[in-house]
Amino acid sequence: MTLLTLIFAHLIADYPLQGDFLASTKGKNIISLVSHAGIWTGTILIAGHLLGYGVNVVDVAILFIVHAGADYMKARPVGIYKRLDALKGGLMLDQSIHLLQILILMTYKGMF
Repeated sequence: MTLLTLIFAHLIADYPLQGDFLASTKGKNIISLVSHAGIWTGTILIAGHLLGYGVNVVDVAILFIVHAGADYMKARPVGIYKRLDALKGGLMLDQSIHLLQILILMTYKGMF
């Protein structure tokens, strides 16, 4: 159930809480990128906290940096994202990175 809760938190933060403005400007405006990555990180860590797992500054930094980096690369597009269709392979890679972040967090925190 923990995994489903964190996936649901991810979906809420990465879609409706992001909104059209942040989604369309995060590749051009650092404030938009930081805002979205912060919203996503906060949502995931609040969900983890409510599930009874401690949150520390390392968790915040790692989740934030990886999420911001992945979203920046997809939004620009940079690196492998240049070769991927934004709504197919690019979206799949982006979502895979975010789900991998959740799985690593769960493993690190002993949530399994």
